[in-house]
Amino acid sequence: MSPDYQWSYGEVAALSTQPSISQVVQSAGQELAASTGGFADVLNETLNRLLVWPAHASRGVVRGAEGQETGVFGTIIHGSSYQGKPRPQSSDYDADSVACVIDVNESLDTEMLRGAYGRVACAKRLKKGPPPNVQCCPVTNVTLGIVFARNATVPIEELAEELDRLNRQHPDREWTDMVVVLSSCVINYVGQFPGEGITGDFLPPVEGAAARHLPPAYVVLVVRPTGRFTFNKMCGFLMAHLALFFSGTGASPWHDILEGSPREALTITGYQYNLAGNLMPVPRQFYNDRYLPPRPFLIEDQQGNLLATLQFVPWQDGGVVLLRGNFPLTPLLIYLGKDVLAKGEVVSLPGGQISNVLPMTQEDFHQMLQCVQRQSGLVVKLDPAKSVIQKMADEGSCSPFMARLYMGLLRLRDVVFPERAEQDVFDSPYRALIQALLNARTASQQINQLVSDHFVRLARGEIAKVSGHMLIVEMPIDKELRKEVETFLNCAVRTLKQGMQEVATALGKDIAFLFKKQGAFEDGIRALAGNDPSLASYLAETRTWSERLISCRNAMEHDGWILPGVKYAEVSGTIHADEPEISGQKVSGFAVFIVDRLACFVEEVSVHCLAARMPAGVAVTEIPLSHRDAEMPLRFQPTTRAGGMPIWSISYHQRSFAET
Repeated sequence: MSPDYQWSYGEVAALSTQPSISQVVQSAGQELAASTGGFADVLNETLNRLLVWPAHASRGVVRGAEGQETGVFGTIIHGSSYQGKPRPQSSDYDADSVACVIDVNESLDTEMLRGAYGRVACAKRLKKGPPPNVQCCPVTNVTLGIVFARNATVPIEELAEELDRLNRQHPDREWTDMVVVLSSCVINYVGQFPGEGITGDFLPPVEGAAARHLPPAYVVLVVRPTGRFTFNKMCGFLMAHLALFFSGTGASPWHDILEGSPREALTITGYQYNLAGNLMPVPRQFYNDRYLPPRPFLIEDQQGNLLATLQFVPWQDGGVVLLRGNFPLTPLLIYLGKDVLAKGEVVSLPGGQISNVLPMTQEDFHQMLQCVQRQSGLVVKLDPAKSVIQKMADEGSCSPFMARLYMGLLRLRDVVFPERAEQDVFDSPYRALIQALLNARTASQQINQLVSDHFVRLARGEIAKVSGHMLIVEMPIDKELRKEVETFLNCAVRTLKQGMQEVATALGKDIAFLFKKQGAFEDGIRALAGNDPSLASYLAETRTWSERLISCRNAMEHDGWILPGVKYAEVSGTIHADEPEISGQKVSGFAVFIVDRLACFVEEVSVHCLAARMPAGVAVTEIPLSHRDAEMPLRFQPTTRAGGMPIWSISYHQRSFAET
């Protein structure tokens, strides 16, 4: 395109009557998505309208300092000295001048991603000279690598998982930095400090920088549901890199490009630097669903005033020191010795500081504290506060019940309520709900155990005998069984009527009509069907068993009903028993059926209510049974509304909790 047609960001920003930079880039992205010509050529034309000199986008190959070449890239962002002049049609670019390569595709699947990843890795592998020695601002000479496609033929999660697999096979300097699916979303990396939220996008550091000073941050692979802002996200990421690559050419307005863009990010997996400066997957034992951080140490003055808390955070093959408070961390790191201190830069955090990753163990940390205690005049002591860990059940995250109704629901809660201060809106009623459900489940298990053990002992002749015309049962279970049934009915109704109603109310859904008389129930269903027909249909079917449960409990509470006793009969000299019934069903089967219905109801209605409050661009998908992790068989997870896994919708079913 001719120079007269180019728009520089400075020119666009100066035209106050014109659209904002964000709108300009968004419109360019929409035009690109709708284009019918050669996709790479249109991308280059679009980028060249937006890039600031000396950056220019062209098709071509990249040549390394030692003569190696890549294949043809649809887009190469390179430096140009032809400001305002016709550019030569060269397709061969020296690696030192190349800021970014973009592998351009009409569509993308996992096989295509593997090929594109390999081509990007080839370009990033080319040898370059050192970055320019610019003192006034940070610079980079790294080649950014982007895989760009108009759309994808597989869900974005499959692409993200394939990207992680490829990362585990390549050194991080060869990783693809961003995957762009123009129609829906991007995959890239963000930084995150221990105990903090996402700090921002992760740009690849200058080669060797990580080996000198290892940042104390997780590098997290995320999917961003960027929707119509997808091109903005790519351009903002690219411009931030170009501002470092072409240092001194003026500040890039990448913040302005992202104005209005979604900020949500769905985590796929995380990486950490090891002491050699290589990014490696975070060890499974350090994931937050199984890692318990060590107790902090208190740093006090001689008068007992608290100055700070110190905590050791284990890393890949080293550790970091986390300080909370206003006391400076650097003077304390002196006690680790010169070798460690040489790498001991400190990063400021809200409310504290954290060291770089250091070649130290927890024992080194304790020795440092001993030196601080002996030599500094400060008082060091272990935080006396006690952490209480209570056993909830004889099962853990491998249990579908625990995984789905605890970890699964809480992970969705984190997306809806990312701030801890907001989470009690859901947590308080859900805590009461899940406790009632656990109590109902325990009572159901007790009922089945009582009946099963009793029948086994009867069959063995241990607890009953025939004496003439009498059947003598020496150890009846009627009293214990009635007690457990009473507990079961009360807890089950509390789960259904009080617990689930309060959780739904906290999430903006009124289901109180489910527990009212038939006329009010029908009015409620009609009203709900107007704005949430799926939930209305689900609750209409739920009524078939919820009324049975509530009627049984009301009969016990208000009409004096008690569970009939076990009936016994002699058959050929052997005593047989027939367990009592509730609502026309054997008591043990009724208890199992109701707990199963309750578990499905709690999970599905809670997920439906949470899904309705998901951020823009985020939905909920159901993980197929065959794809669930044996260590934590979650049923639901967030997905992107466009380009992700199939979106789940609530619908009533007769399947058991284990079958869903």
